[in-house]
Amino acid sequence: MPALLVVDDTPIIRSTIINVVESSALGFSSVTEARNGAEAIDCARRLPPDVVLMDIRMPGVDGLEAATVICGECPDVRMVFLTAYDEFAYVQRALKLGAVDYLLKPIRPAILHDVLARLARDVAPKPAAAAPPPIRIAARTHARADPIERAQAYIRQNFRSPSISLAEVAEAAHLSPSHLAHRFRKQVGVGYQQYVTGLRIEAAKTLLDTSDLPISTIAEEVGYPNLTNFYRLFQREVGQTPAACRRALHADRKTV
Repeated sequence: MPALLVVDDTPIIRSTIINVVESSALGFSSVTEARNGAEAIDCARRLPPDVVLMDIRMPGVDGLEAATVICGECPDVRMVFLTAYDEFAYVQRALKLGAVDYLLKPIRPAILHDVLARLARDVAPKPAAAAPPPIRIAARTHARADPIERAQAYIRQNFRSPSISLAEVAEAAHLSPSHLAHRFRKQVGVGYQQYVTGLRIEAAKTLLDTSDLPISTIAEEVGYPNLTNFYRLFQREVGQTPAACRRALHADRKTV
């Protein structure tokens, strides 16, 4: 089964991608995440990926530089670039590196699902790969033992619950709430509440784009029983109301 490496300097984007992978049973044996190009190279050397989702613009070593190194050391890797910049120069460089796809942000979960499902099918089993799986599984199991990764996984599974709390997540991660809050911000790059809010807003945007549900229902679906609070948070995070966001998403779809 193929291994996936997700590389993006924005924690919420990484978590959204991983949530799509883990909730869809796409067939990946392991999912590793990296925050920048240098970390991606290190991850790829420790656990060679079959598929990489790579953000292009990142501080330090950018995605194109990291992809050059990774593709040189893992010639069979399938590289998919992520970017908010629909510029020909980026597309041209990505194609020269052998990119198999190029996704514009914000990434629609349905499109991401289709791309990953196709790549998971396309990755041919390698004869010499029969022995390595125990190493990969062990590496993933070890990674899962990290309390912050346990916390992230728990949040991704339960963020739609209005009652989810730092204390609840801390218990799942086997840490005290104060210790979790400190380590979470240091390791993930954002605070616990901002992380939960980001996941909820991304889930709301997906429902606005892919369903005709009333906004009040969407608010409840993503963990906000109070519609006023949902509107306030959504406008603060996205810069527009849910209704305006829905119109913009539908307009974008018509132009494709």
